[in-house]
Amino acid sequence: MRRCFSRGWFVVVALACFGWLRMGFAVAEEAKITYVDHVRPIFREHCFACHNQNKATNDLALDSYERLMEGGASGAVIEPGDPDNSYLWMLVSHKEQPYMPPNQDPLPAEKLQIIQKWIQGGALKDSGSSAAAAKPKVDLSMTQVTPAQQGTPIMPENLPQEPILVTRRPAPAYALATAPWSPLAVVAGQKQLVFYHTESGQRLGIVPFPPGVAYDLKFSRSGAVLAAGGGIGAKVGNVVLYDVKTGKELTTIGDELDVVLACDVSPDLKFVLLGGPQKIARVFNVEDGSQLVEIKKHTDWIYAAAISPDGVLMATADRAGGLWVWEAGADREFATLDGHKAAVTALAWRPDSNVLASASEDGTIKLWDMNNGQQIRSINAHSGGATTVAFMNDGRLVSGGRDKTVKIWDISGRNLKTLPAFPDLILRVAATYDNKRVVAADLSGEVRLIDIESGNVVANLPANPAPASASPPATAQATASTK
Repeated sequence: MRRCFSRGWFVVVALACFGWLRMGFAVAEEAKITYVDHVRPIFREHCFACHNQNKATNDLALDSYERLMEGGASGAVIEPGDPDNSYLWMLVSHKEQPYMPPNQDPLPAEKLQIIQKWIQGGALKDSGSSAAAAKPKVDLSMTQVTPAQQGTPIMPENLPQEPILVTRRPAPAYALATAPWSPLAVVAGQKQLVFYHTESGQRLGIVPFPPGVAYDLKFSRSGAVLAAGGGIGAKVGNVVLYDVKTGKELTTIGDELDVVLACDVSPDLKFVLLGGPQKIARVFNVEDGSQLVEIKKHTDWIYAAAISPDGVLMATADRAGGLWVWEAGADREFATLDGHKAAVTALAWRPDSNVLASASEDGTIKLWDMNNGQQIRSINAHSGGATTVAFMNDGRLVSGGRDKTVKIWDISGRNLKTLPAFPDLILRVAATYDNKRVVAADLSGEVRLIDIESGNVVANLPANPAPASASPPATAQATASTK
């Protein structure tokens, strides 16, 4: 009897264990959330009306796993394993605008949880799928950068105050820049450049820009020289170098047959990079104005050009989405940066030169590792298109877009702040040297100096201001702008 009992007990225990084992497998299978079994039914109920393969709003279809993972007009919308960097999740969870589904309350919490867990689990297609290996983490910490100019900050002194041209209505400021080590901003107007103090908002002076309208402004790394590129469309294009302290023109570079849309000056002030509608990037010797390099890689208008702060590399980008990095001052290609699906509108180097940021009409801002030329982050930044981007001295990013907003980001792509909307699309942004304020211009002609922490407008910085005798004190301008 005892022997039979032991054998029977063993069978019972074995069956129980097997039952628990099967139950464990069932739990594991239930925990495996997939697109086919769990996520697609949610999308079918709430999203397919606008996002299907026959009617793919913003080129995004959700009724096909392959099309979903391919993304839409703004790039990839799912980052497997990382919901907070997945554009679709940020929209459906109402963490970023435009909220989805539009004009509705957020999806029920249980459905949002399914979508979130699906992405966290690797965005699997079906029960037979396996999660892809997680991407290796990239060290995005910024190397400490010391000021290139030691001692007293370089500021304009005794510049003329009267405008070169007064307009009846505000004209768009197509270019602006802030000095790297001093409280100084420059705004491009028609036939002139206006200097402002970024702490008081006070106008510091105005200098002429003889070629016409400036479309790009860049300070040298020391802040002692300002490069202004522009001209008149289909007629002439130049880059003018200015002494920031005196406002005097140092030299005029280039003789383009069309306007210069992008330019920069090397940290050692030995060469200038420029580009525009002629689709050719050119490098000129500052000392004698001779052409050193001609780059014919681009197939469309060159919209952006930037030289790394350490002077080792330079980048150029165009209207067709082309983006290349070159050895500085040469036509030797360092990297081809593929990924943007529309025009690249702006480029910005992080102060330590290790990361390049690119903004695009596809709505994204992409970050590129300059140690290996690889993409390390894609931020779905602005619906309708990202028009401008700049790095702060502390490594954060500021951007603007067609959604009329200016946003602050950390290097991981997390949106830290969205500033109050402008009347029209943002043309240019820049951050002040102390990382406390942003200067931004829109298509309506409004240029704001904004405190980042409060979001308040400190002052308005017009590109074509009224005569000095007719202008109210800067403090009064600042007070009025915040009401």
